[in-house]
Amino acid sequence: MKNIFFIISLCVALLPALAQADQAAYISKDKADIAANILQSTSAIRHYCQPCGDKQWTEESINSVKSEHTGYENYWQVLINGKGIDLAYVYLETDGGWQNIAIMLSIEVSDVPKLLPNTSPVTEK
Repeated sequence: MKNIFFIISLCVALLPALAQADQAAYISKDKADIAANILQSTSAIRHYCQPCGDKQWTEESINSVKSEHTGYENYWQVLINGKGIDLAYVYLETDGGWQNIAIMLSIEVSDVPKLLPNTSPVTEK
C-alpha cells in the first residue's frame, strides 16, 4: 500500500514538469512551415529549457531543416538535422539577441524566456 501511495505521489509531483515538456513540439502546419523557412536561413540555433532546470544553453549547427506531419491528428513538427525539436526551447540569433522562436511565432508557451539568458555554453549537440 505504501508503494502505491508513493507512486501516485511521485506522478502528481512530476505532472507539471511533464506537461511543460512538449509545449511547442506538435504545432500547426502553418507554424511549422514558417519556422522551417526561418530556420533555413540560419546556420545555428541554441537550445535552452528553463522549465527543465537548464543552467546553460547548447548550440547546434544546422545542416538540414524541414517540417513534416507527425502522424498524429493534424499536428506537424520541425526537424533539425533529422530530429524533431520543441520550438519552446529553441533560440534564434536576431539583432535583438537570441530570441525564442515559439514566442516569435506567437505560439503559446509558459515559463520560457523571450530572450536567451546570458549563460555559458555547454558542448555542441
